[in-house]
Amino acid sequence: MLKMPSRSISAILLSMALNLPLLAASMAASGVTIDGVVPEPDFSAASQGAPYTTEDGPITSMGTVDGYPVGSQNGLTISTTTPQGPEIYRDLNLLPEPVWRMVNALQTGCQAGNLEALRGAIEMNEMPPSFGPDASDLPDPIARLRSLSDHEDNKDQDICDALEKILASGFVLADFEGPYEMFVWPYFAHYPLAALNDQQRVELTQIVPEKGYADLLRTGYYTYFQLGISPNGVWQYFFKEQ
Repeated sequence: MLKMPSRSISAILLSMALNLPLLAASMAASGVTIDGVVPEPDFSAASQGAPYTTEDGPITSMGTVDGYPVGSQNGLTISTTTPQGPEIYRDLNLLPEPVWRMVNALQTGCQAGNLEALRGAIEMNEMPPSFGPDASDLPDPIARLRSLSDHEDNKDQDICDALEKILASGFVLADFEGPYEMFVWPYFAHYPLAALNDQQRVELTQIVPEKGYADLLRTGYYTYFQLGISPNGVWQYFFKEQ
C-alpha cells in the first residue's frame, strides 16, 4: 500500500510559490535593474516556466532577490527558480485495495475497446462519476463518456485509448489528508510542466495530441483528459479540461 507523504500536496505546491509582494518590494529596494530602470516584476505562473522554453527568447541573468534567481526575458522580470512537483507514483500495487480494484476494472473495460464494457466500473459507484459539465445533460453515463471524444467515428476506442494511456502514465496523491484527497491520473494534472525532464516530455506527447502539446508547454498547465479516484475506491471524475 502507498506510503502516505509526510506533508500535503497543497503544502508542496505552496512551497513552490514565491512570496510575490515581498519579492516585488525587495526588487525595488535592492536596485536590481534592467538598463538602470527597475521593472515591474512578473511572477505569474506562466512566467515560472519561461526559463525552460526557448520560443519566448533568451534569458538574461539579472541577479537574485531574497535568494531567488531572477532574469529578464522580452522585457519582463521573471523568476528562474526551477519549479518542483509532487512525488510521482507508478506502481499500481502501492494503491489502497479499493483504488486498485477500481483501476483494475477500468483497465479491463478499456481492453475491450467498447465503452459499454466500462459500465461495470461505473456501477461500482453509488453515483456515476462526473464526466464534465458538457456531458451532464445526457441521461446515460456511457453516452456522457462517449461525448468526450472529438472523433466522428470510433468514439469508444478513442476514449478507451485515452483512459489506458493516462492510467499508464503515473499518478499523484492530491490534497493528502484534506477534504478532497484524491489519486489523480495523469500526474501532469498536478505537476508543473516546466519541471518535466526530457523523458517526461516524451511521455506527455503520448497522451496529448501533437497540435496541443506546444500549447501546454507554453502555458505550463496540463489541460486534457484526467481521472480522479478517492481513497475509498470511488471513481469521482473523468473529463477533458479545455
